[in-house]
Amino acid sequence: MKIVFVTYRYWPAVGGVEKYMHRLSQALIAKGHRVDLVCAAHEDGLPASEVHEGVHVHRFPAHRSPMRCWFDLMMKRKLFCDADVIHISDTLVLEYFYRMLAWTMPNKPLFLTRHGMSYTYPVPEQEKARARRTLNLVDGIIHDGEFIEPMLGVKPDCVPNQGLYPEAADLEKIEEPKPDSATFVGRLEPDSAIEIYVEAIQVLRDRHKLNIHLDVYGDGTLRESLQRSSQEGALPITFHGWQPDAQERITDGCFAFIAGRMAIQESMARRRLVVAAYPDPLKDLYVNGEPFSPYLVSGGDAETIAAHVAHYATHDEERQKRVEAGYRHACKLSWSKTADEYLKLWEKAPRRENRLQHNTFKSKIKLARAVSREAQAV
Repeated sequence: MKIVFVTYRYWPAVGGVEKYMHRLSQALIAKGHRVDLVCAAHEDGLPASEVHEGVHVHRFPAHRSPMRCWFDLMMKRKLFCDADVIHISDTLVLEYFYRMLAWTMPNKPLFLTRHGMSYTYPVPEQEKARARRTLNLVDGIIHDGEFIEPMLGVKPDCVPNQGLYPEAADLEKIEEPKPDSATFVGRLEPDSAIEIYVEAIQVLRDRHKLNIHLDVYGDGTLRESLQRSSQEGALPITFHGWQPDAQERITDGCFAFIAGRMAIQESMARRRLVVAAYPDPLKDLYVNGEPFSPYLVSGGDAETIAAHVAHYATHDEERQKRVEAGYRHACKLSWSKTADEYLKLWEKAPRRENRLQHNTFKSKIKLARAVSREAQAV
């Protein structure tokens, strides 16, 4: 099968969606399929095309004018026309695809994955309207998380578990250190709950009389202010900045201060207790409404997070029981299984009467204009 993925960013950009698309693509290639991935050139100097670990990457100049982007995508038109399936990541990219290229093409099986955490809380009504409109734009929809449906009010065709790489069984077991340490891996932004974690370290020291050292791996707009406040409060926190493969540092601490979906499961695979903070009800669903949720502890404020850590720091048997349950969950996950869910949807899902199924070139131009107007309206 010839598969074309379309996403906004990809390697060498780093992020959850980028990692998801890379591992999924590799799993599909291992099953004998060809994967081409079309993405924006997120920085200057990147080659227009290359092969990265088996994935054929094709970039268009997103920083240039719309006309330049359109011309570049038109040069890639044959790639799309030859595809057996086209799969797009996120709604805005789907709208862009309709506006720029879909109206020039013959009808092709077209699918969408929503990755979810780009939404703010409360979810704006225009995002819900966009989600409803996509039902008439594609042949099938995947959600990367159970929490997306209640937030957007749109039911997907399937919600596959994310895979793991390396898989849990392939990871070396690193003995748990003493319960006086924690590791945070993620962006230093408000939605990552890093501020709750930093405050929890202070609550642990001042109220619970526990000196828990926190290593922070990541960067973002909050780094300077958090470093300054931590130094002023003499908190036992070390900021290491962004590092490649930071997930390998998860095992440095007894507790994994993690709130990202993929990193949560990576932490469980490494046999660490996940302490997931959430700054709003959307993130609450994100950490507490998923298959991995029974195996972590969570809270929406520093006091709750500190209470969890204080309890499990002094109850070794309870901590180990929850850690092992999380590890058993992680052992069920693989990108090969995730790829099988995608293939099942592509091969078995009945074709919907999506709006790309128009018979004339003129009607497709009208469709592109309509999608553009609707996107601007919301």
